[in-house]
Amino acid sequence: MRKVRWASVWTVFGACVVALAMLWVVLRGRVWAWIPFVIAAGVAVREIRYLQRSRGPREAGFDERRRTGPEDDRGRRRARRSE
Repeated sequence: MRKVRWASVWTVFGACVVALAMLWVVLRGRVWAWIPFVIAAGVAVREIRYLQRSRGPREAGFDERRRTGPEDDRGRRRARRSE
């Protein structure tokens, strides 16, 4: 089983609670609450992405070559010389 980073999980939880509370304040007409809402939402998104990246190696994305071995060069074009 993988080790869970509980500090990051609690950070996501706390940031979501703050973001929801500030969203409620914004909906009640307080314009100043947009600033803490945006900050809390940004912290939550950053921590969620950190938790996703720390899960370990995964398949290469659409912009990366697969790391299967040196014989697999499908993602790269080579200039060929005519001899």
